[in-house]
Amino acid sequence: MGEAAVDRRMVEAIEHYGAGRPAQAAALCGAILTAHPGHVPALHLAAVIAFATGRAAEGTALLGRVFALDPDHAPALATLGDALAVKGEREGSLAAFQCAVMRRPRDAGLHAKLGTALCDLSRFDEAEAAYRRALELDSGLTRARFNLAVALTGQGRLAEAEDAYRAVVACDPAHHGAWLNLGHVLADQEKLDDAVAAYRRALTADPIDPALHRRLGDTLRRLGRIEDAVMHCRRATQLAPNSVAAFCSLGLALHQAGRPIEAAQAYRQASVLDPGDPVILRDLGARLCELGQLDEAVTACERALALNPDHAPAHTNLGVILEMQDDIEAAVAAHRRAIAADPGYAKGHANLAVALRSAGRIDQALAASHRAVALDPDQPLARYNHAHFLLMNGDLEQGFREFRWGRKCKIWSEGYPTFSEPEWQGEALAGRTLLLFAEAGLGDVLQFVRYLPMVAAMGGSIVLQVQPALVSLLRMSCGVTVVGRGEPLPPFDLQLPLMDLPRLFGTTLDTIPAAVPYLHADPATLARWRRALQDVEALKVGVAWAGNPRHKGDRQRSLSAEAVLPRLVMPGVQLYSLQKEPGAADVPVLARLGTDIVDLAPALGDFADTAAAVAALDLVIVVDTSVAHLAGALGRPVWVLLPYALDWRWLRDREDSPWYPGMRLFRQHKPQAWEGVMARASAELARVAAGSVPSAAPARPKTFIANSTMSVTPPVPAASAGTR
Repeated sequence: MGEAAVDRRMVEAIEHYGAGRPAQAAALCGAILTAHPGHVPALHLAAVIAFATGRAAEGTALLGRVFALDPDHAPALATLGDALAVKGEREGSLAAFQCAVMRRPRDAGLHAKLGTALCDLSRFDEAEAAYRRALELDSGLTRARFNLAVALTGQGRLAEAEDAYRAVVACDPAHHGAWLNLGHVLADQEKLDDAVAAYRRALTADPIDPALHRRLGDTLRRLGRIEDAVMHCRRATQLAPNSVAAFCSLGLALHQAGRPIEAAQAYRQASVLDPGDPVILRDLGARLCELGQLDEAVTACERALALNPDHAPAHTNLGVILEMQDDIEAAVAAHRRAIAADPGYAKGHANLAVALRSAGRIDQALAASHRAVALDPDQPLARYNHAHFLLMNGDLEQGFREFRWGRKCKIWSEGYPTFSEPEWQGEALAGRTLLLFAEAGLGDVLQFVRYLPMVAAMGGSIVLQVQPALVSLLRMSCGVTVVGRGEPLPPFDLQLPLMDLPRLFGTTLDTIPAAVPYLHADPATLARWRRALQDVEALKVGVAWAGNPRHKGDRQRSLSAEAVLPRLVMPGVQLYSLQKEPGAADVPVLARLGTDIVDLAPALGDFADTAAAVAALDLVIVVDTSVAHLAGALGRPVWVLLPYALDWRWLRDREDSPWYPGMRLFRQHKPQAWEGVMARASAELARVAAGSVPSAAPARPKTFIANSTMSVTPPVPAASAGTR
């Protein structure tokens, strides 16, 4: 075969291979090699074809013949590099490409291959240099530009990687991989809206990519677009029903959507697919805990710990669940195991602090909380809880500064009012209008409206936005414009949450504005109540034994009527129920007590009604609810029955409150130990009824009769419109 014929057949072989016809190309190479066994180009192409068609041994032998004839054959070195990369021999692959580049330093494709070999070894800075050299030699190499972005990402240079990916899609708008990776880079830079747009562009090229749907769902979830997130995560599970990651993402999205039953089911499915993953079991335990399935939640966490005894988050979740089961000591032990497994686990220290508070070990709780904040100073919930520990210990200045972190906590920030007007910084108002708004509960409003006169002294006008149930009472008492939440607001210049006033005024224990009363009942309504009760000579005692069941800590603070009322029935005392909505189990107790207790609930339309009733009574005995704050703000004697796990505002180891001079505190001596609280309150009430001690602050003189049982229930005024 002459040289011209060989060259012609070689060109035909290359054309066949380029057109996807390897068999025809191999036949032509075979013919050439039969006539000319040392024809290097034919040997090389035959080797390439062998590797491409799965005949690696044959390809290796053919390359050996090439190198025997031409040890520096750059294309063969590149082929060798490709073959070694496929086999996973990364160092050998890199060496082959380095040799090839040395022989052909101006071959852009070889520099690009070298970059890929370096990327495979995570030598991203060297890979970047190789890709940049390839692009200098041939700026049209889209794959090299794409891989340059990968190398930049590997170095954490996300902004430069973003620019590189954008350059790729500018040249090739349909490049699925570039849009996908651009989405990842944007998400990692918290450019979430842009990331969503990039993922959606990628979906146009590949609408059935399950990983893409999952990443889009995760990003939408981070943006708070929860229902869209659920939709895409669910689509990912449909496209990849064996994908553990897809079910985990779906579980998290459903959790944030407030659909705990479905979230738990998603985590169950993930655990079925991968029963050996302790993280999934840990998260399943958390979801079961939310559903109140505490025994099953404990089991899930214990399974996680059986797989990995040092998995700190599983210990933490177990501790939270055990605390919900009122096994406080076991909860503390679980949290201690969490931080023993990972001393740097900030959430472990934060949750230990909460459990120690429940156990009454306040000094240890404060120390654990300090450690949590030091480890992760940007964790909002830890900082918000830390505020409570500081306040409980009497450090009001620092505590109220930390309290502002609550705005960033998901459990509180949902529904938190937002306004475009600037926050007031405490400067003179100089004729401007300030909006003060209630950001928390009814009791918090009643406690902190005491600051309104101090604000008014700064000049300007005040608009107070509160819950509708408080509007009529505060309009009577506060001398400012009071607007119910949900009603249109008048124009205002500045705004501030009501509970931020102690911080702004630098409140300490010694400077609490505690002059009472600072709230007042409507005189006409109060007069009606007094007339209704004027014939009752016994000590008139109002009682409320339960708070809002939706309150996070209600399980610790609330009691049943059966646990409270019979202990307070005694000679010289007439009880009045201030319980707005008695529970189903309370109704027969009230019926059984008959005239020993008068149910005032039908006459209590809103807090203005309740204020008048409380003002007409001699004493109020309540658990930690808004009625306690109301009585304190009215300057009435009030006894508060407190759980062991303290709310910050009642401080430590005190039987009085610097917030309310007329208040007495009856504290548990250990968790759930209500018996001692009720015994002390009952004994004290008997002494007050006998006239031997005052109820709290001095009350007006009165004469008590020996027996409080009345044959006729006294009338009570009708309720005003509204609900509480």
